[in-house]
Amino acid sequence: MAIDQGVSPLPQSLARPAPVPRRRRSARLNALIEGLGSWLLRYWAYGVTALLGSIVLLAVSVPFLFYFGLDTLARPIYFALHLICAQIPSHSFYIFGHPLGMCERNFSIYASMFVGSLLFVLSKRRLPGIPWWLWALTLVPIALDGFTQMFGWRESTPLLRVLTGTIFGLGNVLFVLPLIERNLVVTPEMNAALQLRRALAYQSLTSLAPVGPDPVGAPAWANGQIPAQTAAAGQALPTVASSPASEPAAPSASVRQARDSSRSTAPLPPQEDMSR
Repeated sequence: MAIDQGVSPLPQSLARPAPVPRRRRSARLNALIEGLGSWLLRYWAYGVTALLGSIVLLAVSVPFLFYFGLDTLARPIYFALHLICAQIPSHSFYIFGHPLGMCERNFSIYASMFVGSLLFVLSKRRLPGIPWWLWALTLVPIALDGFTQMFGWRESTPLLRVLTGTIFGLGNVLFVLPLIERNLVVTPEMNAALQLRRALAYQSLTSLAPVGPDPVGAPAWANGQIPAQTAAAGQALPTVASSPASEPAAPSASVRQARDSSRSTAPLPPQEDMSR
């Protein structure tokens, strides 16, 4: 039996993979967002510390890059730091005859904020914060020094710029970071609700997945085991029943017929003449 050229004997479901349902993609996106949110809640302070440390490091690297002749790297960094600092030459520190990436006051602010955030992280985010009125008092020295100099009533000194900037930077860190931590503390009720949302997202994924054994490394709550925090809070998690692996389906009649015909019409290999 001849087979028509260009026509596949396989069923359409086997010749082309089925598209992923839109609902399943949405469930995966929700699970990804949940994981990202959990990561941010846990490591947000490390991100703030790394950002402040990077700014300070870039400001210090500018004069060294200029000194070693790496102007192609120093100039973009210097111009980028101009977004957060006026970079007045007469108000800047100099190393090897080249100014830092920020002026004295702004460099003191960011350096003190980096040190304060580093202490906050090393204390496992248990550093007590200062009240709002004490934070407001830290604004007074930098405001007096800055405004009196801006209106020409007096001229500030490098020591005053460093002191006022350091007080302002430490005040910001000691007030803002503990305040953020107090508002991001995860209570047992919030943890139970988070576990419930994860279980629902996993159930939506497994309900759309092909029938088969439980995936390796599936979380405990996916098999009906309720976490202790959720059980204590009175939350009931949905269970996902596992089903045995299905046996492979037998080939269809058209597939068997095509396979038999290809075997019968295949030419035999040539045999050598043994009489010679």
